[in-house]
Formats: sequence, C-alpha cells, structure tokens
Amino acid sequence: MNKLVLPIIVLISVLFIVAGMTGDNKEAMENSAIIEITSAQELNDLLAQGPVLMEIGTDWCPACSSQKPIMAEISLEYEGKASVVYLNSDKAGAFAASFNIYSIPDSFVIVKNGENGYVYMGTDGQVTTDRNYARYIGLTTKSKFTDLLDNAIKYRKSIVD
Repeated sequence: MNKLVLPIIVLISVLFIVAGMTGDNKEAMENSAIIEITSAQELNDLLAQGPVLMEIGTDWCPACSSQKPIMAEISLEYEGKASVVYLNSDKAGAFAASFNIYSIPDSFVIVKNGENGYVYMGTDGQVTTDRNYARYIGLTTKSKFTDLLDNAIKYRKSIVD
C-alpha cells in the first residue's frame, strides 16, 4: 500500500500541472494574433506579406503547450510586421511532414519563398535554405524568436528596397 502512495501523488500532480497549462494556453491563443495554418498555400500567402515565425506541434505535447504563451506574446508584439503561425501536425500531417520534423515543438522563421524553396533565417542571423540551421527544437525562449524576427524583418527590408 505504501509503495503506491508516492506514484499516485506524482500522477495527480502531473495531471494538475497539465490541466493548468491547457487552460492558460487556450486563453493565450484566444487573445493572440497566432494564425493556425494547414496548407502551403496559407503559408505562402502570409510570406507574401512578410516573415513568418512558425511552430509545428500538437495539442498533446507539454512543451508545445508551454510554448504557446510565448508565441502569443510575440504574435501581438509583431502584428503588422511578421506573422506567427502554428501548424498542428495531428491536423495537417502531410504538410508538417514536408518540413521533415522529428521532434516537437519545431520552430523556425521563414523570410521568403525563393526559387528553390523556402529561405529561412538561421539561428546565426544569416539566411539559409537548409532548415536544419534555422530550427529550434523544444521549448525556446522569447528572446531567441524575437532576435530571429528582427533579423528577418531587416533582411526583408533590404531585399525590397
């Protein structure tokens, strides 16, 4: 009997934590400018307007849920300058698979749709067509994303002017 008490307490604690995150994240998503996309056409339409910060995840992923309030804040701060999108790999599996994801959340910034595919803002501030040099896997800080977006906005301005 005593051997069951600790695992039950741990299980109940985890359930309360996960339940709490879900409620907060629904509110964060409702009060944000995050756009949920399901197709390449939707992404390309947004890219025509400016850079896109994209997160690929699922509803059941704890790290994805923890990331949502960060993305919600960024979406409001960058509204009109860049788009923040969410791709649920459970709802749009084929589209998510086109990015060769192997772990979630998988986040990155696309600066444009080039002749040979998407051009990404690399984590080093340089543009690349290799998404592996531009992705953040797992829970990522707001400052990393805002640095990427700032660099992407500067890059877009330099190629338009």
